Amino acid sequence: MNDYLRTRKARRQSWFGLKLPVKTALAQPFLHPVLRTIAPRVRGLRIGRLPAPIELSEVRGRAGGAEFFLVEPFRCEIAKEFYWGRGRRTEPEDAFALELMVDLSSDAEVFLDIGAYTGVFTMAVLAANPRTRAHAFEIPAVVAGMEKNIARNGFTERVTVHPTGVGSPETWMRVPLGHGGSALPSFYSADMDFDSDAEVRFTSLDSLLPQLLEESPVLAEGADSTATRPRVTMKIDVEGGENAVFAHGREFLAALRPDILCEVLDDRAEPRELMGHLGAHGYHCYLVGEDRLFARTTIRPDPHLRDWLFTLKTPAQMRAAGYPVE
Repeated sequence: MNDYLRTRKARRQSWFGLKLPVKTALAQPFLHPVLRTIAPRVRGLRIGRLPAPIELSEVRGRAGGAEFFLVEPFRCEIAKEFYWGRGRRTEPEDAFALELMVDLSSDAEVFLDIGAYTGVFTMAVLAANPRTRAHAFEIPAVVAGMEKNIARNGFTERVTVHPTGVGSPETWMRVPLGHGGSALPSFYSADMDFDSDAEVRFTSLDSLLPQLLEESPVLAEGADSTATRPRVTMKIDVEGGENAVFAHGREFLAALRPDILCEVLDDRAEPRELMGHLGAHGYHCYLVGEDRLFARTTIRPDPHLRDWLFTLKTPAQMRAAGYPVE
């Protein structure tokens, strides 16, 4: 087995072992104020990738008019963005995607966070929408960080944490036992191999349907009308594994027709297969831009914009609801 962490690509990601000590130095109290002053003035620098102060225990985020907290910004890649963005994500398309998901979930009973990382979407959706419950899926190496955020925001009773992947139920992957590196890992996927005895089993989206049936009295009655169907929204960030999620979620999509925010990577996507899964259920596709949605009849991965919205709503319906659509 070729352990991914020993490949040249992974070692390059860690700057061949230098990333953690450099990041730690820049996060120290004697040096970080200088970084904080200079970095925002450097044209073209993506400041959200820079470290947060090592002594900072949490940051406050804002979305949908509500506030939430993310802990350990030195370790969490998303939390440090909120530090540098002063309460918002630093890239405009990422900030817009978060606001979009929060708004779409305003009347949702259930939010699914597949590939939750430390749970920023879960925190934002639940903070803004007190009636929504969440199911969050992530590998064990990151779950502890997400559970700290859940506890800090007082959402323990509203979130079910699933330490598993979502896709084909026949899939499993070995994952490192520790988080290692300079940050909690956000890039692991089912097509990576690791030299580890820790295994993560995958579950199908369809297998979750009975649990939601049990939790939702409306759906348990077997009503077919879209007027009585519970509102479900979901976010998917599975590093190229979205087709496996949808391939084993046909019953789920047919029953619930959720609004879906999905990352589609330019170098990993299989758009024709993805269109087949979604087209069978009547979904419309929108590329998520910096401050608006771009209606598309086909999915063509963008080298700069990663997120797509899949919904039953037509462009006219989206505009009527107040969303900026081109």
